[in-house]
Amino acid sequence: MSPSAALRRELAKSPRLLLALDFDGTLARLRRDRRAPRLPAGRRKALSVLAKTHGVRILVVSGRALADLRGRCPVPGAAFAGDHGLRLEGIGPRWRHPDLARRRRRAGILAAAARAAAKDLPGVRVERKEASVAVHYRNAPAVRRDPKPLKRALERLPLSGWRVAPGKCLWELRPRQDWGKGEAILLALKRLGRGWKAAFVGDDTTDEEGFAVLGRRALTVRVGPGRTAARWRLPGIGSVDRLLAEIRRSRRP
Repeated sequence: MSPSAALRRELAKSPRLLLALDFDGTLARLRRDRRAPRLPAGRRKALSVLAKTHGVRILVVSGRALADLRGRCPVPGAAFAGDHGLRLEGIGPRWRHPDLARRRRRAGILAAAARAAAKDLPGVRVERKEASVAVHYRNAPAVRRDPKPLKRALERLPLSGWRVAPGKCLWELRPRQDWGKGEAILLALKRLGRGWKAAFVGDDTTDEEGFAVLGRRALTVRVGPGRTAARWRLPGIGSVDRLLAEIRRSRRP
C-alpha cells in the first residue's frame, strides 16, 4: 500500500520538511535481542539521499541513548534526539534537558530496584538508560502471556515522581514530565526557523504521546495497527521505504 493521496499532497506542498522518524519498529525491525536492530542498507541509503536533499532535514527520535542511536543509524547529515528527546544534536548546538543529571541519578537507583524485583523472572532483562529504565520481557514467555504482575511489582517500587509506561514487550520507568519526543521535535522546528513543517513517523506508545503533543502542527504517521492519534497510517515497516521514496520524488532536484 502506498502512502495516501492526502498525505502525498501534504508532503509535496511542504517546501521545508523536518522528517522525524522513530528507530525501533519504524526504521529497524524489532528483534528479541535489543542489541540486534540495525538500519538496513537500503533504508540507510534512502535516508542519506534525503539528508542531502534541499529543503529536507532528517531527525531520528528514539528512547535509545544518543550514542547507541548514532551508531545504529549512520546517516551523514542526520540529527538525533535520544532518551525520548532529552538530548538533541545535529540541529543547532548540542542540547540536553536541564533536569537530566538529577534524572540520571534516579534512574540508577530505580534500575537496581527493578533488577531485584525481577530477579526470579527468567528472561526479564533490565536496561538502565540515561534517564529511564526499560524492563524487557520479550524473552520471558510467562511474562509475555500476562505482563500485569510484573507491572504491579514495578509499581511497588519507590517511584516518587516516576511512572510505569507501556512499550512493545517492555515496561519503562520514566519521569512524570512534560517532555518527550513531541517536545523535542518542536524544539528542532524552533531551531530551524520559520517555514519548516514537521512530519513524524512512529509505531510505539511514546510515539503516540508525540503524536498527541504535535497535533495538527505536524504530519503524523502511525506504522502498524492499533489505536492512534496520528493523522495517517502505514500498514507496516515496509511502507516506510515507499514513504521515503514519495518524499524524495516530491522534492525539487
